[in-house]
Amino acid sequence: MMMTDDQELDYRNLVNCRVEITSSSSSSSQQVPVSLPQECYQAANIPIPTPYDFALEKSILKKKHEIDGEIKHSGNKEDLSRSLLVKMKSVTKASEDVCISILSSNSYDLKTSVEAYFQTSM
Repeated sequence: MMMTDDQELDYRNLVNCRVEITSSSSSSSQQVPVSLPQECYQAANIPIPTPYDFALEKSILKKKHEIDGEIKHSGNKEDLSRSLLVKMKSVTKASEDVCISILSSNSYDLKTSVEAYFQTSM
């Protein structure tokens, strides 16, 4: 099974796991814990950095969704078509005629049209 970007990792089987380091001596019936090298203890005490919060990326995506919502709710089909054309031209750097052709053949779905452009140009 392949993970996608929007799926979160879920390790239900590891929730209650515990790791114990013991010697591999088979002569004793009870295994005695092995001491770790000093470097391991030092590494375990290094503070974990604060996780990156992706605030900049989230603000950009939020603004993009707001703009996309405004375009879709404008009600004017010509404005929407023109907006999609401008976006496609800015992403692909293709001519207006090529963009119009690909957009119209993909029902003005921008994502599908951009993917189609790059698949045919490769």
